[in-house]
Amino acid sequence: MKCHATNILRMYLCLLGASLLLQGTISLILRIIEIPPPAFTLNSINADPLHATIHIVWGLVMLAVLVDARRRGPRAIALLGLCFGAFYIGLALLGVLIYHPFGLRLDLGENLFHFACGPTTLALSIWAMNEAPEPKPSLEIHN
Repeated sequence: MKCHATNILRMYLCLLGASLLLQGTISLILRIIEIPPPAFTLNSINADPLHATIHIVWGLVMLAVLVDARRRGPRAIALLGLCFGAFYIGLALLGVLIYHPFGLRLDLGENLFHFACGPTTLALSIWAMNEAPEPKPSLEIHN
């Protein structure tokens, strides 16, 4: 049985992971070569190095889990989304409650992004988790 919610979540996480990887990479490159981002990007690729690194790591993790998801099953995709959603909701709350937490430059644009993608990912992941079939118990005996 195909999981409709899991397919939607898979496509969403693939797009989000690729976007985070691209945004973080461009931000780091522009910072290293000391070129200001073009005006049309509305500062969306002007992340501080730590924040850009977080985007790169999450992008790589998402894409790696999605590549391996066929072997692991739909619950792995939902678990990835639950972790990401919770992390980004936490990041959004930190950005609102604490001025530049851990040295991360989290201003209005970053907080809006985190408040948009965190809960959206969490909601899609809960939907996919509820729709995913329960894993079959293993009959293997480990010594």
